Amino acid sequence: MPSAAVALSHRERVRAVYLGQPVDRIPLLYECPMDVTATKLLAPPPTGDEVADEFAFAECFDNSAIGVGIKLACETLSQDEGHRVYRYETGLVVREQYRPVFNRHVLKVPIESPGDALQFQFPEVHAPGRYDAEELRRRIAGYHAAGYFVEGWCIGGWGSVYGYLARFDDALRWMLTEPEAAHALFDMLTRFSVESARVLLDCGVDAIFVGSDLGSGRGLIFAPPLFDEYVSPWLKAVADLAHERGAWVHLHSHGHIQDLMDGIVAAGVDMINPVGPSDYNDLALFKARWGDRIVLHGGISTRMQFMSEEEIRSHVREVMAVGRRGGRFIPRTESGIPPMRREQVRAYLDTLSEERAKGYA
Repeated sequence: MPSAAVALSHRERVRAVYLGQPVDRIPLLYECPMDVTATKLLAPPPTGDEVADEFAFAECFDNSAIGVGIKLACETLSQDEGHRVYRYETGLVVREQYRPVFNRHVLKVPIESPGDALQFQFPEVHAPGRYDAEELRRRIAGYHAAGYFVEGWCIGGWGSVYGYLARFDDALRWMLTEPEAAHALFDMLTRFSVESARVLLDCGVDAIFVGSDLGSGRGLIFAPPLFDEYVSPWLKAVADLAHERGAWVHLHSHGHIQDLMDGIVAAGVDMINPVGPSDYNDLALFKARWGDRIVLHGGISTRMQFMSEEEIRSHVREVMAVGRRGGRFIPRTESGIPPMRREQVRAYLDTLSEERAKGYA
């Protein structure tokens, strides 16, 4: 693949990657620190001006995309340096612990039984105060004017089931034993996700970003037939809408998801991340099987924190050598830059910058 002849903007680079075209420099999307408590060590401190902070953060890591989204309201109940307890407007209450490691624990759920699922009224997308369409348009236009690609972030189909409504184990069990209740959960989330995407597309975003972890470290959370029954209809509804508007769909999913990739591609997903080696995903295999139909975003191991600087450089070069073949690849760490010494972070970012400058092969 020949190199691009002229320098491109961030937005032009990402669009070129989606289209399978050459770029002058391989872009980055959403590189950031993994540990929320370590952000201040790598990123510029916030100023209180949200737009200025977005630009500063993107510039710090040389990211090419900025996200805007439509979210559920969330109220903080208690917080200190080591924890935060918060409640979503659905009624689900969560405790996040930051020390000694990040941990998320659900304290209360609004849906305890299949009967609850059939009666629950999910919040409305167009509820007063949820979003300001004119402000979204203005902000997106400003990001575009600055040369950035803009993604619209929407809630995920599967991830939101246990993220906002029910316990993880209950949701899995109901998918097998209480399909009416399980479909009710997915249907209400699909409606919110698709309608959110519609608003964001109307406001001018370039792509829709959705997230739902579909696997664990060594396998799937549920079998492919359950993906086909419950998850694929949500993905396809979002993708069909985005494609009608000339936009793309970017899916985030951790886990060893190799056995779902045919279904993910068939549903219309245009980019998948993080294709993580810690989840035993083989980037070369993904490139060979699906690299001509979907952009692969990721490939950099979070286990970098256990590597020396030279091992980090070698790892990045190996990943880039595989990813750049044929294009349609954007590197990123699996879950963000892990907590590391500054020398390790510098080795990672410097080597990544050198490799991105080589473009695709």
